Order: sequence, then structure tokens, then C-alpha cells
Amino acid sequence: MGRRRELDVLEEAARAGLRGGAVALVAGEGGAGKTALLTHFAASLRSQGWMVVSGRCPDDAGVPAAWAWAEALGELAQTFPPDPLGPLPALIDPLNVTAAPHGDATAGRFRLHTAFTRWLATSAARRSPAVFTDDIHEADEETLALLGRAAGIEGVPLLVVAAYRPGHADDRLAPLARRAPFRIVLRGLEAPEVATLVRSLCGRDVGEDIVAALAERTGGNPFFVGESTRLLTGTEADNTAAGVPDGIRDVVRRRLARLPRAAADLLRLAAVAGSETHVALLGEAAGLPAAAVVDVLEVCIADGILAESPPGHVSFAHPLVRDTVYGDLTGLRRGLLHGRLAEALALLRPDDLPALAAHFTRSGDPAKARQAVGFALRAAELAERRYAHDVSVDLIHQALDAAELIPASTDERSERAVGLLGALLRAHVRAGSGDAAIQTRHRALAVAEQAGRSDLAVAAFTSWTEPTPWLTRGHQTVDQHVVDTLDRLVVRPDLPPADLARLLQAQVDELPHATDGRALSAAERQLALARTTGDPVLLAAALTTMTKLLPHEAQAVRCGPAVAELRALVKQHDLPAYRWVCEQVDAMVSAIGNDAEAVERHARTGLAVARRYRMPEAEAASLSTLAMLAHARGRFAEAENLYEQVRERLARHNAPRAADLHARGLITIRLSQGRVAEIEPLARTVATAWGTRGGEALALVLALQGRIEEARAVRFDPEPAKDHFYGVRLGARARLACLLADTEAAAALIPHLHSVRDQFGSAATTAFCTRPLGLALGEAHALLGNVSAARSAFQEAGEVARAWGSDHGVAAALDGLRSLPEPGGR
Repeated sequence: MGRRRELDVLEEAARAGLRGGAVALVAGEGGAGKTALLTHFAASLRSQGWMVVSGRCPDDAGVPAAWAWAEALGELAQTFPPDPLGPLPALIDPLNVTAAPHGDATAGRFRLHTAFTRWLATSAARRSPAVFTDDIHEADEETLALLGRAAGIEGVPLLVVAAYRPGHADDRLAPLARRAPFRIVLRGLEAPEVATLVRSLCGRDVGEDIVAALAERTGGNPFFVGESTRLLTGTEADNTAAGVPDGIRDVVRRRLARLPRAAADLLRLAAVAGSETHVALLGEAAGLPAAAVVDVLEVCIADGILAESPPGHVSFAHPLVRDTVYGDLTGLRRGLLHGRLAEALALLRPDDLPALAAHFTRSGDPAKARQAVGFALRAAELAERRYAHDVSVDLIHQALDAAELIPASTDERSERAVGLLGALLRAHVRAGSGDAAIQTRHRALAVAEQAGRSDLAVAAFTSWTEPTPWLTRGHQTVDQHVVDTLDRLVVRPDLPPADLARLLQAQVDELPHATDGRALSAAERQLALARTTGDPVLLAAALTTMTKLLPHEAQAVRCGPAVAELRALVKQHDLPAYRWVCEQVDAMVSAIGNDAEAVERHARTGLAVARRYRMPEAEAASLSTLAMLAHARGRFAEAENLYEQVRERLARHNAPRAADLHARGLITIRLSQGRVAEIEPLARTVATAWGTRGGEALALVLALQGRIEEARAVRFDPEPAKDHFYGVRLGARARLACLLADTEAAAALIPHLHSVRDQFGSAATTAFCTRPLGLALGEAHALLGNVSAARSAFQEAGEVARAWGSDHGVAAALDGLRSLPEPGGR
């Protein structure tokens, strides 16, 4: 009955697919039950005229990136061949090593995805495709991205069926969840069904206590029930519940113990090879003739441990069997078997770069280390051609591990390490992990310094060739060691202009932008050098740097020409990262002018660009702008939700600032809501993370609760740093000064506040806001008894709040005015 209901849901998904596309998610443990259901459904679709194509995401060592799509699209290409000159052949052929990417990697990935969706849509116009992908809990990011693309095609008859193990992929299904998918959960067998299966396998009646124990300890999983039952039958256990083992891994181990020695040895080799293996590969690695290998494998197939897959292949009956066999191997044994498989692969499939890289690396054999590094790097290049940047990161890590085993001089070892770390840095950036890229650059610099090689230090910095205009230096501290190193490097006389321009870019990113003018001087020099190179990416980076460094009062005047030149470069050279920059800079200029509608327009355009080209950190920045805007307009729940999305995007790429930015966003919202008591834990978290640069918020929260002496005890820097939080800090300090009746602090803050009195919090940085800063200025003047100046500041604050559509800002300005003596009084 259960399977009938599941098939009914799948058939309903198929009908929806014919009306314009649908997604079905099938959650269930691997095994015969899931396979039977999907096979039956696929056969039903074919009988209805669907073109069914399928692919899997195995957890085998060295599976090429986007392998599931290579399988599925390979089938589709036989009926509807794609343009041979377009980007799709590199995706369809898993071992394509000739089609090199061209231009900006972000734009290239977008072209690939666009061609992919267009091809599916065109195919659907001729015959409805049903795409089955199994084991997506093992999928790499590019497989999931393409799955989301396929699911997002609207208005054409298309069905996407994605199967996974429950609890293993729920957090990775966001691209599919947006399509309101049909969900099928393959539940375990009920007790009566367990009894039927057990009795059919035993060939005799079995006591209810045995059936109950099996149902409880296997969760009704058909594979587990079958394995446990076969074990009971094989060991002639008595008819009691005590004969049922508690752990299914123990069940598997006891089944394996009954096999002949030759079968157990070959199973270990198969487990190291992966969940599915070619018979010829096993024979070559084991050093056995084909007939002997088949004889041994037939024993395992007859025992239900292995199953025949496509012709010439065998696979484990259940992932847990393979996991158990592999997990029970010692590290020494695993390395030996990986080495045998590597040598066999080199003979039989020399172009299978990912698998060769994995097995040579995992062998741990110094004699194979050079081969491991070479294959890993070639496999990483292959992954980059398919824009599977997360796979490339893993492969370069493999190369780094293997390189440690290669005998070499200190200089050779250092040069190799810096080169590999540079490749890893670029892969991190392309994968959207800017913070990981920064840490990788630190590692490369440490290697260079340990070797005493300034040329390697230059290489460490100039390896950052990917555009990351959304990434800024951490605001907590200035890494003086890095700054000093760059100061020494940029005066070297032997540097090519392109290298010097990249060094200057790094110098700008490391310097505190508003201290002594050095950052602006370096940026001007970078821009001049970039113009001499003729490199559009270097020029785009330099123009972006200039827009970031201009003081707010000059941005509206001087950003216009820079953004216009940048837009021309974007259009001519297809630079999507810098297209996002244009929207973000225009949003900042609009915020300075208090044009909230323009801010929203540019933020939404930037968000669309970031999502279209899959730039997660840029997406987070655009979401922050929309969160700030919602906060300013009093839509607090919406703002909170958007800041949560920012946290999720950054946390997904292990950005350490994710929680901190989320906390700061919540603090600003709660202050506007007056929910002060809730802020204290967040404020303490920020103060702990930022030290004296994060103390204002905590002191203000304590003072607002009337805990004046505790507030006075909080320490923070004398001068607020001019970063993304400058306006927030100014407003907090002024409000705190008034609560503490600190006239000296208020007087010191007035010049700072006067220069930004026409701003809404720190909205000009398009990340956070609090109140119109004219409110803080008015309160400071009022504390000092400057009634006329306070009235003028409150009036300007009200005008700013109205421009942003901020009712709570207008109300606060009116409260400020009402708090002042009538004209003519003091």
C-alpha cells in the first residue's frame, strides 16, 4: 500500500511536469526498495512518451565534477546533440581536457548554465525530458547548481526527480525548495510487512518476538531486515529475540566473515575503488586473470553483497556494506590498495584524471607523490573548466598533501608550496570563499618568509587574480606585519607593471582607508599602472578601489566618471563582478543623497546580478543593503529576515564574519524597536569579538537599562574608526554621552556628527543604519544647551527621515523638537 501511495505522488508530479515543469524529491535509504520504485516510475514515464535520462552522484574516489549531469546529458545528447562549438561539450564529456574556459570565470560559468537551460528547454519542446538524479547527498556544488537551473526552467514540459538519503541533504535543497516540489519519503516497513519478508526469507514461520526485534532494530529498512534475517538463518540462531544483533554493521561484518578468503580480499579492493567498480580494474589491481575475478565476484553476488551494475561493473548492494568494509581497513592497508588501483588505472584509463589523482594521493607512497601532484592539478583544471570550483579546491588540497611527500631542497619545496597555494587561493575565490582565500594567502606568505624569498612573497600576493570587489579587509585590526611586507615589496625596481598593480591593490586593501592618505595614494598609483597594462580586469579593479576610497562628501561628484568608465569596461569585456560593483557604488551614492528609491533599485539590480552569476558574497552585500533599507522604513521583521539570509549565505562559505554581521544587524534593529534587554547578549558577543572597537553598543545597551556605572566601565577606542560601522558608532557614542550626561564627550563628537548630519545612520555604507545622525547631533547640542543648533539638527533629521520613508525616524525627530524649550527660552 505504501509504495502505491508513493507512486501516486510521483505520477501527480509527472502530470504537473507536463503542464510546465515540476520537481520531485525522493528521500530514502539506498537499496532495493528505492531502486525498484524509481525503476518502475521511469518505465511508466517511458511508456507515456517521456524521454528519461539519469545520473548518479557516487561517493567514489575521484569521480569527475558534475558526474551525474555528464551521465544524464550524455543520454540526452544521443537524441538531441548540443552545439559542438558551445560550452556544453565540456559538461557532457567528463574527461574533456581540451575545451578551455575563456574570459572571466564567473561569466563563463553563467554562459555554461545559460546554454544548459536553453538546451533542456529546446529538447523539451520536441520531447518531454524527465531527469533522474540519485544520491544527491553526495553531489558537488556544480551538480546542485545545475539541478537548481533545471528545476527553475518554467513553461516547458520537464520533470526533475532527485533522490537522496534523508538527513544528509536537507540543507542543500534550497534551489529546489523554491519550486514547491513534490516530496516522497520512503518509510520503513510496518511490522506486518517485516513479518512477511522475514518469513519469506527464512522459509518458515518466525516468532513474533524475533519480528518485533527486527522491526525495532532495523527501523523497517528492507535491506537491514533482509541482512539481519539472512544472518539469523545462516547462523541457525534460535527463535528468540536475543539472536538479533543490535548493530547493523555487526550484521554486515558477520556476513562478510562467512565469505571465502579470496572473496573478502576482492571486496576490500572494491570498497577502496568505490561504490561501483569495473571488473577489469579489479582484476588488474588484484593481479588476477579475468576468469578468476569473475568466479570470486559471483560468490559475492550470490550472497547478496554485490550486485551487477552496467555491463562489466559490480556495485555494493547497500552503501553501508561498502562503508563497513572500508572503515575496517587499517590506514596501511588502505594506502596499499589505493596504490594498486592507481597503477591499474594508469594502465587502463590514463585520462581518468580525478580518479587517478585520488588514488595516487591516498596511497601515501612517496614514490607516487609526483604523479599524485600532477594528476591532482590536471584534475583541478578539468574541474575549473566545468566551473566546479569546490571540487577544484579539494583536488588542490590533495596536491598539497602529496607534495609534502616529494623529496626536494628547501627552495624547491617552497616554490612548489607557494605555487600550489596560489592555485588554491584562486579556487577558493571562485568558489565564493573569500575568507578561506585570505587564510591561504597568509599560508603562502609564511612559506615565502620562512624561505627568505621576497620573490615568493610577491607571488603570494599577486596570485590573487580573481575579482573580489565585495571583499574588504577585516575592520577589527590592521595586520601591521602584512602592511610592512607590502611596503617593502612595492618599492622593488624589478616588478612588472601588472604585478606592481596587484601589490598596490593588496596594499590598499590592508591599509586603514582614512588615516594618513596612503591608501588613496596607492590606489592612484595602481590606477595609473593599470592603464599602462591594457588589462581590463586590472583597470576595473583599480577603478573600483578608487570609488571605495573617495570620502563620502566627494563620492557623488567623483564616482560618476569612474562608474561610467567601469560600466563601459563591463559591457566590452563581460565582467559580471564589476557590473555588480557599478550597482553597489551607485546605491552608495544614492544613499548619500538620501534617494531611498534609487538605493532600492540599484540594490535589487545588484542582487539579481549576484544571483545570476552565483557570487555569494556579493549577494550577501546586496541583501545587507535591502535589510538596511527595510530597517530605515520601519519594516523590522523583513529587515531581520534579510540579515538572517546574509548570515546563511556567508556561513555556507565558512565566512567567520557571518555571525558578527548578523549580530550587528539585529542590534541596530532592536535599538530602533526599543527592545533593549534583548540586545545585551548580542552586544556582549560583539564586544568580545571586536574588543575596544565594539564596546559602544554594549555601553549604550547598559545605559539604556539604567545601569550607568556598568556602562561607564565599558572601554572603547577614543576615536571611532571610519569603516562600515562609522555612522553606527557615532550615533551610539552621542546617545551614550547624553545618557551619561558626559558634556565633554558630547562636545568632542559634535564636529564628527556635523559632517554627516544629513545622513541616515550609516546608510551611506549600504550595510546598516540606526537613526538619522541629525538626531544624535541635536541631542548632543541639547545636552550642551545649544538650543538653536539642536532645533536645526532635529529639523534636518526629520527631513532626512521623511526622504527614507522612516516613520519612526520622523517620530524621533518630533520628540527631539518637543523636548526643547520654546523659542525665546534657553
